[in-house]
Amino acid sequence: MVRCMAYWICIFLLAFNAQAQVRDEAISKQELQRYLNSQRKASKRSSDLSIDIYKVQLTMQVNMNNAQIERASVGYKFISLSTISVLDLDLRNELTVDSVVYHGQTIVFSHNNHLLNCFLPQTLGFNVSDSLEVYYHGTPNMSNRAYSRTVNASGPAISTLSEPYGASYWWPCRDNLKDKIEQLDVDLIVDTPYTAASNGVLKSIRSFGSKRQFHFEHRYPIATYLVAIAFANYNVYAQLAHLSSINQDLPLVNYVYAHNDLNTIQNQTAATVPIMALYDSLFGTYPFANEQYGHVQFSWGGGMEHQTMSFMVNFGYDLIAHELAHQWFGDQVTCANWKSIWLNESFATYTNLLCYDFLKTPSDFRQRIVQFQNDVMSAPNGAVFKQDTTDANQLFDYRTTYQKGAMVLHQLRWVLGDSIFFAAIRNYLADPLTRYRFADQNQLRSHFEALCNCSLKDYFDDWIMGEGYPNYHLIWRQSGTSLSIEVNQSNSMNNAIEYNVPIPVLIKGSYKDTLLVLPVNQLHQIHSFNLPFVVKDIECDPDHYLLGKFKVNGTYLTGPNVNVYPNPFSNHLYLWHEKESIQHWSIYAPNGQLVKQAQTDLMPGDVLDISFSDLAQGIYTIQFGNSNNVYTQKIVYIKP
Repeated sequence: MVRCMAYWICIFLLAFNAQAQVRDEAISKQELQRYLNSQRKASKRSSDLSIDIYKVQLTMQVNMNNAQIERASVGYKFISLSTISVLDLDLRNELTVDSVVYHGQTIVFSHNNHLLNCFLPQTLGFNVSDSLEVYYHGTPNMSNRAYSRTVNASGPAISTLSEPYGASYWWPCRDNLKDKIEQLDVDLIVDTPYTAASNGVLKSIRSFGSKRQFHFEHRYPIATYLVAIAFANYNVYAQLAHLSSINQDLPLVNYVYAHNDLNTIQNQTAATVPIMALYDSLFGTYPFANEQYGHVQFSWGGGMEHQTMSFMVNFGYDLIAHELAHQWFGDQVTCANWKSIWLNESFATYTNLLCYDFLKTPSDFRQRIVQFQNDVMSAPNGAVFKQDTTDANQLFDYRTTYQKGAMVLHQLRWVLGDSIFFAAIRNYLADPLTRYRFADQNQLRSHFEALCNCSLKDYFDDWIMGEGYPNYHLIWRQSGTSLSIEVNQSNSMNNAIEYNVPIPVLIKGSYKDTLLVLPVNQLHQIHSFNLPFVVKDIECDPDHYLLGKFKVNGTYLTGPNVNVYPNPFSNHLYLWHEKESIQHWSIYAPNGQLVKQAQTDLMPGDVLDISFSDLAQGIYTIQFGNSNNVYTQKIVYIKP
């Protein structure tokens, strides 16, 4: 008994720790968002749509001892989207701009209120291709950890995490969700003992003096907040995943702190291989298949889905699965605004759960789904869509943004079925209007609706925009072979939302069960079914697809193992035996004359319906049974 209890305690702790890694990510992002919002209120912002930046060349040399950016430059190639004479960029005041160069000549600039204005020598017309370079240096504000320096057993480490508004803390940029950079080149310079990491593919390492320069190239569109850099004393190793969708191997490049046990870490990151294969089969080819995927260890809690290179505090299974999922949901297709952050986080969280559905045991999957249901319904409020993006606690709230959104997707999978559900997601990811672009939830919804040939407006209004969850009260009654189920619903927030998700109900008999699906589209409904066996119990949502609390009351057939009812009876007499089959029955008049008989093959728990229309009113005797036992009972017939 002690061994058994210890085993289940270990299983619980492993499950808790696995999810805690993703929960830590939410908490870390909350902390960063809270600080950034407090600073952002006093900042001017660059205009979102004046230019389209299509190429960035970022060069940076850092000092590992004090985290200073000793020298840096960012070159931009862009196309004007309107007539402009000033190019504005987001850049924190803590960093010093040395110069702005336009066509080889320095130009006038101003740098105030965390906004860098570059005054062009002539006005650019619409749709003009141009370029500009910014040179700067300084020590970033590290209080928010968008750019941070830590020290571990391997020595000092520097890393970035820019979501949602942190990129301007370490490089001049357009910190928005309007424009993706089509081409990114990054050159990172650091003292020779250290290694640098960034997005894309490492193309070269050049040594000069006591330093090394690492050159990375990335040739897929990337949102500003997904650009990242890291420096540390890393061990670097590669593994291979196979993408069956294109029959191609993909390098998995891992940067791990040198003090870690390499064999242990390699065994952990090996889990990426089957997870990558699963996502490749469910959602289509890994979005950056011409380059690579990998992990960079950093010192934040949780992880961050930097494009092609997730930054990880450790290499737990759930964190690997969650951050890899973001390469499709968040990186390839990025939420068009932070109010719709669930398009990134809810999808990554549910995709993580799919690893347990497809790669683990049914009990593993069930355990995590039940945990999510309980967590989501531990409080009555909370919407998946975020109306207030300045509230850090809500924007990255683990219970609603991550877990509730994941369960809303799981529930939608039940409503639509696997075929439509996964096909619609693949279409959403492959849509030219969303692929490598920004998307909103209406675009996602349209792909679901196109395949299911139905409207999901109510579903999205209730479950994404609305708060809370339903409380269902089911009352069932059985009379003969007729079963009625009354469904009453209310909202946990006590508002008048009418949820319209069908409810799967498992009807349990003594020796057989059947699954019924109850359509629900009103606050109060009654459903009737013909059921040829006696109901012993009813279980709502047996496979845990739904968000909702259930209360069930029923009218049970009572008595011994054998039952003849109703008695007295009129047109119909019902007969059942809980444990034995019934092979024959006979009805006798008071004088012993045989009135009616039949052979039957009634299984234990099934209900036999005997109809009458030609009997005289009176007292009769029924005999029924099988080759082993015969039962006799008086019955009273009353003319209807």
